[in-house]
Amino acid sequence: MFPIVKQEFTSSFKSIKAILLILFLTITSVFTASYLTRHPELLAGVNQPSAYTSSIKFFILFFGFLFVAALSHDIINREIETRTIRLLVTKTSRLRIVLEKFLGSLLFWCATLTINFLIVSLYAQQWFWMDYLTVLIVILYITSFNIFLSTMIAKPGLTMFLGIFLGIVVPIIGLWSAFSEKWYLVPFQYILPYHAVIMSGTLLLLPVLWSGLFLTISYLTLKRKDL
Repeated sequence: MFPIVKQEFTSSFKSIKAILLILFLTITSVFTASYLTRHPELLAGVNQPSAYTSSIKFFILFFGFLFVAALSHDIINREIETRTIRLLVTKTSRLRIVLEKFLGSLLFWCATLTINFLIVSLYAQQWFWMDYLTVLIVILYITSFNIFLSTMIAKPGLTMFLGIFLGIVVPIIGLWSAFSEKWYLVPFQYILPYHAVIMSGTLLLLPVLWSGLFLTISYLTLKRKDL
């Protein structure tokens, strides 16, 4: 029923880069959780859920843009460059292409993160709902932004370069703006997800709204493109 979702989801797991990334995140999560389990004294005076899930949150917040770009920076423009998108538009609408590409990529990351949180939860003997939801919202934002970038830029090579560049610059600006009161950084508090993650609460709706905007622009852009 959703062939593009299935294709994106399965192809992500077949990638050697994805396998290495999953192993890296899993090993890191296991190491962090097992170390804290063996040394409970380290948890004294700190937020225990934050400690157990710290490695997952750290890598998603600091390297999430890089991870997503490395795996699917060309998720849309690859189809355009190879002209396989012409076959897709004869079978389905452009809206469904954007949404299913997004959902396929998002489901891959949801599955990966769920596995890591399950591992951590087995060690901690509790499920970290808030941390889990927060990380998924960040991935939602990054995945939709990746769709937006791949739709707006025609060359896969350029999106790869921008993915690496933004993957380095965005976390720096995002975290700097989250802890700064400088007026010129205030817009980044509401454009990027970092301030929302730190403040939590209803502000977590902002990255979700931005995700919807990214996907809407992506669809309207693809709709106007001459394929």
